[in-house]
Amino acid sequence: MRNQVPRGQTPDGGTVKATFTAALDALIEQIKTDRSILAAILCGSLSHDTVWEKSDIDLGLVTVDDRQIETSAKSLYAPAGADGVNVHVFLIPRREFRQMVESAMHNSFVHSLLSKGRLLYTHDDSIAGLCDRLRDIGQRDIEAQLLHAACAAMGSIHKAHKWLITRGDLDYTSLWILYAATPLAEIEVLSARQLVDREVIVQALKLNPSFFDTIYTRLLNTKKTRANVEAALAAVDEYVEQRARTLFRPVLRHLREIGEARSSSELEAHFTRHFGVASVTTACEYLSDLGLIGKASIAARLTKKSNVDVQELAFFWAGDVD
Repeated sequence: MRNQVPRGQTPDGGTVKATFTAALDALIEQIKTDRSILAAILCGSLSHDTVWEKSDIDLGLVTVDDRQIETSAKSLYAPAGADGVNVHVFLIPRREFRQMVESAMHNSFVHSLLSKGRLLYTHDDSIAGLCDRLRDIGQRDIEAQLLHAACAAMGSIHKAHKWLITRGDLDYTSLWILYAATPLAEIEVLSARQLVDREVIVQALKLNPSFFDTIYTRLLNTKKTRANVEAALAAVDEYVEQRARTLFRPVLRHLREIGEARSSSELEAHFTRHFGVASVTTACEYLSDLGLIGKASIAARLTKKSNVDVQELAFFWAGDVD
């Protein structure tokens, strides 16, 4: 019987972290001589978490600005003793890196990955300053990401209601609640002005253990009954409704500022272009149900060659914005 390798050790008796660190150091020494690479940022588990045998290294590389260099990704193999370590590299030209730091869409996946990373070296001092700014979250950033998370949650919440009411299927209803748990966790973390990472539900459990125990932990670990599934769905409904004015503030503000009804297609185009948020119509339907905005219709044509008017769903401001 083959001897089992102790947890956290490699077959030769060394620690996993030491093996990964040695592989990274060797790779960085190579990359430092590449004049097209201005900086290296260590991301992922080796930067801020625990590595294990199946881990890999995530490395962000900021490149010089050149038309021949585009944002891209490569998978490398860094030698480490008798074996090697998989390294996932993503390359970002300095111009695009600066734009990402200065944009209104912080807290994206790549932004979160980089913000929790560690700058290993740089040939450009301005990049060090940009790395420091990655950890700053502005109010507009938070509003945009809260809206994105809330819109993402709404579809799953509606599905959960549908499967409970029309089928009484507790398993599938629970599945849709669990789908909603991730964007709801993003809302919790963003509301605490923290950076969202890949383990966002773990983050949210620490911030609001009672709520996420109800809609996540218990649904996973206890027998599903009509009572506990309904309780989880009711908790979700209450959570979103209590925060509706904050979560959907950009929508409420936009409708108040324009002062007239806007079609759903116009609203979708606006929020996709300015906030990177889709499915805002679902959010508007929800706000209409709460009485925070009004519902109307606007004459529209289905195609550019249509000669028949139909009535498109539209919304208008009908309340206060906090």
